[in-house]
Amino acid sequence: MPYIDINVFTKTYYVVAHFHYVLSMGAVFALFSGWYFWIPKILGLDYNILLSKVHFWILFIGVNLTFFPQHFLGLQGMPRRISDYPDAFAGWNLISSFGSIVSVVATWLFLHIVYLQLVEGKATSRYPWLTPQFFSDLLQTLLNRSYNSLEWCLNSPPKPHAFVSLPLQSHAMGVVSSVLLLVSSYFSNIFEYCDAPRAWGLYFQDSASPQMEALVELHNNIMFYLVIILFGVGWILLSIIRNYVNSKNAISNKYLNHGTLIELIWTITPALILILIAFPSFKLLYLMDEVTDPNLSIVVEGHQWYWSYQYPDFLDQDDEFIEFDSYLVPESDLEDGALRMLEVDNRVIVPELTHVRFIITAADVIHSFAVPALGIKCDAYPGRLNQVSVLVNREGTFYGQCSEICGILHSSMPIVIESVSLEKFLTWLNEQ
Repeated sequence: MPYIDINVFTKTYYVVAHFHYVLSMGAVFALFSGWYFWIPKILGLDYNILLSKVHFWILFIGVNLTFFPQHFLGLQGMPRRISDYPDAFAGWNLISSFGSIVSVVATWLFLHIVYLQLVEGKATSRYPWLTPQFFSDLLQTLLNRSYNSLEWCLNSPPKPHAFVSLPLQSHAMGVVSSVLLLVSSYFSNIFEYCDAPRAWGLYFQDSASPQMEALVELHNNIMFYLVIILFGVGWILLSIIRNYVNSKNAISNKYLNHGTLIELIWTITPALILILIAFPSFKLLYLMDEVTDPNLSIVVEGHQWYWSYQYPDFLDQDDEFIEFDSYLVPESDLEDGALRMLEVDNRVIVPELTHVRFIITAADVIHSFAVPALGIKCDAYPGRLNQVSVLVNREGTFYGQCSEICGILHSSMPIVIESVSLEKFLTWLNEQ
């Protein structure tokens, strides 16, 4: 979902979770599987199988507890790399912290397994996985129907030069079939609006602008394809695991013939899916960049560590532009029901159903003006003006935070935009 990330997920915990999910569940587990599969052959020493299985499950549980909850934090709008966070984020962060501890325990167990292998490991055979060793003689190969690859006919550890001439192998043919089934459901809260991150939240904050509604719809449409891919790839993997276990089908050699049809399928199908995703993504991206003729402009300036706002269309009683600074309300000064790390002393007041343009800049370092419920995310650069427009389609109070690392108090730059009726907005202007 690269195009959604530009406006919704960028620099939130959703990106952290998604990125590390690929690394931890993909690359790291691939490294561990390669280690456990090849290290007896490389070192010629066996390891404790029971402890290795325990290590896998502890690590599997740990990384899932660590990174899976971070998707929900990102959907709720939590920026990454902040030293403190609102109380609503505490629940999933607690689960994530517990998962990191479990992952550390798994890492310690892996190091212990390696230590035991090096110190107490027993010498292993040519083929550590207890299946008949490979014979290079063609007649013997045909008689035994042994489908093990070349590596397992070597000593453990192997000699620098193993073969004088090219050995002969047989090969096994497998049949792969696929059936796809999709069950997709969406969860929504129809009883009340959620305009701030909620404890143990699982989804986006409720949208309050057309662009956020479009982003949520695009997200749901892309999830349709992702669910199909998940069930399809999962079914294929389970089929391979079930049909090609060593007791049923010995390991085939690595020089199997290519399957032209299946290679065409797995090349063309992802390309078509990307095209189906790209067209609505680009359309939405360009629509969001279009700045509609605004009825109201607000200048936003980021500082370390507060926001300044200016209404250049209106003058106050001193014939100067209406402007004010907005600081985080300390925990000691919070009123009952106020949100810690999200409440400010001066809110941005905008009228509902009005095209508002935010002109965004910074005074010192790079900041990022982000309000998830409105679909706003725009970087603030010193000496440069960026702009983003929004039409708030209902009354409410919408919370956001700075989403760019800007220093030690990066987490102390909340944003609160309050949408009111036009009558209340005019009353507020008269009071300035």
